[in-house]
Amino acid sequence: MALKNNKPATKKAQATGASKAASAEGPQEVAPVKKKRKWRYLLLYAAAIGFAFYAVITIINQNVRIAEKRAELSELQQQINVVEIQSNYIEKVRGYTGQELSDYMEKIAKEELGYVGEGERIFINVAGDQ
Repeated sequence: MALKNNKPATKKAQATGASKAASAEGPQEVAPVKKKRKWRYLLLYAAAIGFAFYAVITIINQNVRIAEKRAELSELQQQINVVEIQSNYIEKVRGYTGQELSDYMEKIAKEELGYVGEGERIFINVAGDQ
């Protein structure tokens, strides 16, 4: 007594067996395969659109950051210019000797510290800007 196996041995054999059975019955439906392809392409398009959207957002974000950094650079350049001017002024003052140094010290004492020389009078204009 021999046992008969009704199941095909491999998937290929299953597909072949299914196609033989389908061809014997009539034309096979192709619609499920097209739906699968349609969904695959739809997902591919959605992924491409998502990537494009991400790329655009990233580029815009980078441009904003670049603009901020340029503004910061401009501000730092202005600060560097101010410090260079101050440094040049200090170097000039360090070179003063004798009478120049005395005149400079007197000028600073009068203008910034409010000192008055001997025999001088200070008149304050209370009327305003005249």
